[in-house]
Amino acid sequence: MNLRKVPDTLGRETSWKIVSAVSGMLGALIARKILRAVWAAASSDGSDSPVLDPADRRYSWKDATLWAVTAGIGLGIAKLISARIAVAGWEAATGTLPPGVEAPVEI
Repeated sequence: MNLRKVPDTLGRETSWKIVSAVSGMLGALIARKILRAVWAAASSDGSDSPVLDPADRRYSWKDATLWAVTAGIGLGIAKLISARIAVAGWEAATGTLPPGVEAPVEI
């Protein structure tokens, strides 16, 4: 039985772009669900429909601002978490850091 090494048809950079994009999309989906739950708990009227458009005049300035702050913080944290998970997964699968990611500097 002849076991040959499978050729790297996509390349490391293209593979990394795909992995990080999929990780980001999953992170965004999870963040959206969490943001909806947080909004339902924090909104002043107790409604479960999030403000998808803060410019909508049906919502008060307080609610629109609260939504913007909540969404900004939530999406920033989701981006950070999904990026770190993608790097850890890549490193576990390949034994190397992804292209463009530098090893941490020890102080």
